Amino acid sequence: MSYRLSMKKKQLLITIHVISIVCWLGGAIAMLLLGIYMMMSNNGERLYYTLDNMHLIDIALIRYTALVALLTGFALSQWTNWGLFKHYWIAIKLVLTILLILFGIKYMSSWLSQLLREADQSRELAFSNAKFQNTTYSLLAGAIANLVALLFMTAISYFKPFGKIKTKKVK
Repeated sequence: MSYRLSMKKKQLLITIHVISIVCWLGGAIAMLLLGIYMMMSNNGERLYYTLDNMHLIDIALIRYTALVALLTGFALSQWTNWGLFKHYWIAIKLVLTILLILFGIKYMSSWLSQLLREADQSRELAFSNAKFQNTTYSLLAGAIANLVALLFMTAISYFKPFGKIKTKKVK
């Protein structure tokens, strides 16, 4: 028999998991709102400082809280009766969480860093750069995708749809 959490440890782990998800979701909302604000900006200084704040939110509210959510979710699934691959909703959340983290590492962070560098160098001239505009749209689309995925994962955590994963019995 594998290790099972005591009730107090389980409650603590669930609390950490939920707090990390709330922070991650709040960071995603803040990134989207600041991205929209940045698009409406007509001042180079405001553009740079908005992107700098988005970078701070990426580091403080998204990167590490996403990792904590992944680790605590994994621990909860392994050390409780839920299991990692017993229910579709847990497997879907695992896959989506990993995809969001990889997408954030590969694309979102690099797009944000690229925009921040360009805004630092060009200030209001960055607005006229087509590549800057395209990267901005990509960043906003990524923020929307993150937000939709996080809201979907929150909903399936509550409703627990799709049932159990059926396994073949070995004879």
